[in-house]
Amino acid sequence: MQASRRRPSPALIVAIVALVVSLTGTAWAGLTLGKNSVGSRQLRSKSVTTGKIANNAVTGVKVAKESLTGEDIKLSQLGKVPSATTADTAGDASTVGGHAAACPAGTTLIRGICFDVSLSSAPSGIKAAADGCAAKGGYLPTTMELYSIRNVINLGSGIPPDYTVADDYYGNTAGSNYKTVTVDGTGKIVEVGIENAVKYICAYPLVR
Repeated sequence: MQASRRRPSPALIVAIVALVVSLTGTAWAGLTLGKNSVGSRQLRSKSVTTGKIANNAVTGVKVAKESLTGEDIKLSQLGKVPSATTADTAGDASTVGGHAAACPAGTTLIRGICFDVSLSSAPSGIKAAADGCAAKGGYLPTTMELYSIRNVINLGSGIPPDYTVADDYYGNTAGSNYKTVTVDGTGKIVEVGIENAVKYICAYPLVR
């Protein structure tokens, strides 16, 4: 018997086409990603590279706090902190709060205090010496201050009046005959009258 050679009916052709279209659409839907369907589980390790991140895409809020170190930052590209605009000269500041922060001319800095480097001429007594220092913005050093700098500044030979008067003023046990003391270059401390001719140096605070 010969097989029937009838052509497929139009209805059959339409059904076959519909089936093909349906199957193709289903396959395409399986390949299309839905919105918010990709999460961290779908990303392979190290799959997001630098080239796949847009410029300026990572902001500060996306960086964990205290996670960046000096190795992560190119420090040479950082700008100057606004509140530190004068920090460049802070290590050698000439003023502090508008006050001079340097030793006057003719003085030297010893342990935070500025001292005259040479003796002044011999005035008549400690009161005149104190006035002389006050006129220059300084004061008479104490006995122990003078004693401690005797090897740095020449305090005189010790032969009157070539010694340095200290800021001491006191009376004897009777309450009269007031005295002061002097210190010479050897460190010798001598009691003299307050009116005796004496030489002196002045001390000055570093910040005035």
